[in-house]
Amino acid sequence: MGLTCLKSEHCIYYRQTDAGILLIAVHVDDFFTVGSSKSVITNFKTQVKTKWQISEIGDAHFCLGIAIACNHVAHTISLLQTALINHVIAQFGLKDAVPVSVPMDPGLHLLHHDHSPCTDADHELMSRIPYRSLIGSLMYLAISTRPDIAYAVQQLCKFLDSYRHTHWEAAKCIVRYLKGTRDIQLVLGGDHMACLLAYTDSDLASCPDTQRSVSGYCCTLGSGIVTWSTRQQKTVSLSMCKAEYIAASKAGKEIKWLCTLLLELGFIQASASPLMCDNNGAIIFTEDSSFHARVKHIDMAHHSI
Repeated sequence: MGLTCLKSEHCIYYRQTDAGILLIAVHVDDFFTVGSSKSVITNFKTQVKTKWQISEIGDAHFCLGIAIACNHVAHTISLLQTALINHVIAQFGLKDAVPVSVPMDPGLHLLHHDHSPCTDADHELMSRIPYRSLIGSLMYLAISTRPDIAYAVQQLCKFLDSYRHTHWEAAKCIVRYLKGTRDIQLVLGGDHMACLLAYTDSDLASCPDTQRSVSGYCCTLGSGIVTWSTRQQKTVSLSMCKAEYIAASKAGKEIKWLCTLLLELGFIQASASPLMCDNNGAIIFTEDSSFHARVKHIDMAHHSI
């Protein structure tokens, strides 16, 4: 049918003809169609019907637990998961829980093994707690529309095989936070220019078990956040500068991928995409083309920044 699979994202197909531009996003057996005109989309549907039997649901309002709301006046699209959050609250018996203002206590440090001994009764109690099920639900929320809980969920994902009561209480704290913020929406679009802007940050040796740092980034496209990530670094950083440098490298790779994706869609970035970092040492090292003596121990892969 003349559609081209994007090299940067194999689930998106692109076609440009004299009639207009057509974009197809595929998830298993669900198709999202976006066209520069209704005739372009209608023509594609007619072509598909010659090959397969399809169901036309109409404008996108709900998919994969994500509600989609379009504001044609403001040219924005809002994504939210209120229904899924309500389901999680009811499923894990937290309808009467008191909402909290943050997803995790900033001073909380979780360990793989508590120093206190665990009795057989404790093991029996833990086996009946649906910790893994709750974390799985929170993970989907964190990667879909709620970057504000990404760090807290990342911290709890480390204990799927060694959780205790403190971890369970921390997981319920995230649900209590979601209960009070269930109507928060991720708004994209508007009158902003589609210019990439990224932020990166890292802590230092926050994991008491491995002494590894946690780094994260988020990328915006003129308005709301379009991609984000929070992950524990694979190596131990010897300084805050190194931890921030590694985090910036990860963010740089994400920016490069987004630039390639936008280029294939016809949105060429007019200038370099700013990457915001709050560590002067890491910024200096990224500007220095030669390997400084203080960063000789850093893996070569991170110097791609």
